[in-house]
Amino acid sequence: MKNKTAVFLAVCLCAVLFVFSGLTGAQEQKSQLYSITEVVVKPAMAARFEAAQKKEIELGYPFPFEAYSTDDFHYYFLVPIENYAGIDAMNKSEGEWAAKIGQEYQALMKSVEGTFDYYRWGIVRSLPELSYSPKKPRLKPGEQNFLTWGFAYVEFGKEKEFADISKQFVEVSKSKDTSIGWNMFVVESGAELPFYFWAEGGKSAAEYYAENDKVIRKFGEDKFTELWSKFLTTLRKYETKSGRPRPDLSNMPKK
Repeated sequence: MKNKTAVFLAVCLCAVLFVFSGLTGAQEQKSQLYSITEVVVKPAMAARFEAAQKKEIELGYPFPFEAYSTDDFHYYFLVPIENYAGIDAMNKSEGEWAAKIGQEYQALMKSVEGTFDYYRWGIVRSLPELSYSPKKPRLKPGEQNFLTWGFAYVEFGKEKEFADISKQFVEVSKSKDTSIGWNMFVVESGAELPFYFWAEGGKSAAEYYAENDKVIRKFGEDKFTELWSKFLTTLRKYETKSGRPRPDLSNMPKK
């Protein structure tokens, strides 16, 4: 977030809400905008970066955000916004917060210097119509400790075809009542466009992949292969990452 950049990136420095129910499971009923910052942290400096993040929260950072990290040390911070105008309001409020804490803010900025290679900021929108939620979620709140993301770089002009095939995945999953849900997002700024991504997960990597095998069998291996092959024809690039939610680095509302 340009907003969160004002915090972690005055030196040169938030994947979500529903409200704060996590990235997976298609919990939302309507589309939601998010301000997102991706920070690529140096492995040797991860502990120092995370300590600074926790200090920021301790100092009363004025907005809620949820944090995620990947196995290759990419950190994602997401903040919900009403609209694009909300970014200016966040920047103003963050500036007032930084001025209020004064020297502590300067010390915070100093502590994060040299801990990351670069950051990217952008805006993403959730797409509930391309997301899926099982009728009976297999995971209870707090049980999801593993996440996997699919990054779909769509060929220009094939966005409708991409959406149509994604809807077919949703429809078959609903008809078969499969057990793994996902949330789909479209990136509106801050990346190579057109760009979509989705997130799903499990209790652990082993639990997730074992459950995924069951899902494909229930879905029908031939049907899954057919749809997946069509899906790939709409892409110019496809990547995956794995990681986990980071409640310890998130600024959650008080319950």
